Amino acid sequence: MKKEKKSIKYLKLAAKITLSAAILWYISTKIDLTQIGSAMRRAKPEWLVAALLIYTFSQVAASFRLNTLFRLIPIRISQISNLKLYWLGLFYNLFLPGGVGGDGFKVYILNHYLKVPVKRSLGAIFADRLSGLTIIVTFLLVLVHFIDYNIPFKTLFLVAIPIPLLVLYLLMRLVLPLFIKAFAAISLWSVLVQGIQMLAAVGILYALGVEDSANYDDYLFLFFLSAIMASVPVTLGGIGAREFTFLMGAEYLHLQQDLAVALSLLFFLVSAISALPGIWYSVFPRRVLNHFSEDQKFNASN
Repeated sequence: MKKEKKSIKYLKLAAKITLSAAILWYISTKIDLTQIGSAMRRAKPEWLVAALLIYTFSQVAASFRLNTLFRLIPIRISQISNLKLYWLGLFYNLFLPGGVGGDGFKVYILNHYLKVPVKRSLGAIFADRLSGLTIIVTFLLVLVHFIDYNIPFKTLFLVAIPIPLLVLYLLMRLVLPLFIKAFAAISLWSVLVQGIQMLAAVGILYALGVEDSANYDDYLFLFFLSAIMASVPVTLGGIGAREFTFLMGAEYLHLQQDLAVALSLLFFLVSAISALPGIWYSVFPRRVLNHFSEDQKFNASN
């Protein structure tokens, strides 16, 4: 049974690698890779550094969102420990997407060291992810009114803006009632997180020399759309899915495809560099939770 599970896991990983490679090959047939490389080499380093710092700040904000949910499990861990746990997850999600994954390792750490029931920690992480996805969809519904593309019935998208949050509220109330008290807080945190990441994307656009701010709405629409596509677990860490979204979207929105794909690649590079500190805690996972005056074990009576 264990061998079969391992075989299935490796087959899934191989399928993801194959699909990512196939998509990247397809992209290479549709666009001159030297143009993308040239655009990335010309990128202004000061703006890339700014984008890195802004993106990192967004992840700090995201860790506060997750800790808000942890408090309802209920467990209390210091924000320092929570940051370590969050960065460990970032590292695993980006560099080891075929294994346990960052979310799975968070669940393991909480269960192993703080005795948190797996079901509760999974619920907190699911609510965290769902909240972020909800705000991304909401941002897309707003941005669709500003993109340079003739979409029929645009008014319907305007009316639909509140729907994602309503769906999130109902899902949390029905499926994750333990965390419903945090609905408003995590929604606000998610708006902050996605807003900051949008600024990071703008920083990369500045780095690439995209001076026509009229096109920013189009690039940002593709940026959020690619985030949704990358979250679908069919490619290796979203590699290929993001770039394909930017490539095809740029064609429809009449953007420079080389700059669009360069934006995707540079944002991935920024997120990868930001996640690198998590490697320390992947080697020494016991050091994630070491503020025991604040990091309290789960109380079964709660």
